[in-house]
Amino acid sequence: MGRRSGGEGSVIQTPNGRWAAVIELPRGADGKRNRRWRRARTKAEAQQLLRQMRDEFSQSGSISDANRTVAEAVDEYRSVRAATQGLSQGTVEQDEWPLKLIESGLGRRRLASLTVADCDRFLRAVAAGDFGQPPGDRYLRRLRRTLINVVQNELRIGSVSRNVADLAMTPTSQKKAKTMRALTADELQALMDHASGGRLIIIELCGRYGLRPAEARGVQWTDLDIDQSELTVSGQMNRRDERTSPKTKRAARTIQVDDQTVARLKLWKAEQDEMRATARSAWVDQGLVATTAVGSPIDRHSLARSLRLYCSKVGIAPSISPYELRHTAISMQADAGHSSWEIADWAGTSEAMISDVYRHRLRTVSRLKPTA
Repeated sequence: MGRRSGGEGSVIQTPNGRWAAVIELPRGADGKRNRRWRRARTKAEAQQLLRQMRDEFSQSGSISDANRTVAEAVDEYRSVRAATQGLSQGTVEQDEWPLKLIESGLGRRRLASLTVADCDRFLRAVAAGDFGQPPGDRYLRRLRRTLINVVQNELRIGSVSRNVADLAMTPTSQKKAKTMRALTADELQALMDHASGGRLIIIELCGRYGLRPAEARGVQWTDLDIDQSELTVSGQMNRRDERTSPKTKRAARTIQVDDQTVARLKLWKAEQDEMRATARSAWVDQGLVATTAVGSPIDRHSLARSLRLYCSKVGIAPSISPYELRHTAISMQADAGHSSWEIADWAGTSEAMISDVYRHRLRTVSRLKPTA
């Protein structure tokens, strides 16, 4: 009897009385036989498995390893992604959370038996908070996309014959939306009194001038005209690579800053020059206004932690998020009696957003009387 070629197989009965479907794969470089086994209870089930294996081999040229798990697929995806996409270490670490979730929820599942229903149940469990705090809709979409990419990589290398994750549905997040609030002028001043360095600059730009946190972190010295007391908001810090990216036409704007801010910026510029001279070659020169002690951008998570610490020190409870500083600035402009159109133009947003989202304290309206 001659050698079996790739794709040929048979049904055999094992010594324990059960049945198995066995298919031959092309021999490796060492010339050794390469076979895949699928166990079954009956001969009919084994014959059906053999037909499925032959179909899989004809479509993909390989047979998935019946014992390969989702956790192994995640490890493979990590290594391939880091090697082929040239990602920085920071970006790889930021993208670890969906991979760790997949390992926790599906890691022990065998790829060969992974179904669309398994993926749906996993995503719904994450949305319900079974793996910790329920993530928002954006994070759920990202988690599903990562799961698709992991299985797609297995499809690429021939471990599976189809991507079942691609058919999974993204559930609706069950995370309770946080109610944004605005600080009073005294609370904002107390925060600024406890802050320092680049974090103080961000708090002032967001809390007094309505910049988005990403905009404030991305402000460069070339955006400032100290002599004219003007700040041009034309970019923002990109979440993925911590680089500035341009704003949309509506959001780009030039605003006036007062003498207090100008004086603070001049003092900070002198302090930053001293830090640059001390750090020398270690200084990260991106031209940013708000920086760490070595010139690097202030991380958004670090900013949020600092803000919680400042709130704790001055007795603001519950603590606020960096974005609530923008709400504070816009609410103060509404309190001052400015129209929604003026505030929207100043803050780089729409009038609908001002009236529906940002304005937290009601200002006194005109005392009109009913007409006869």
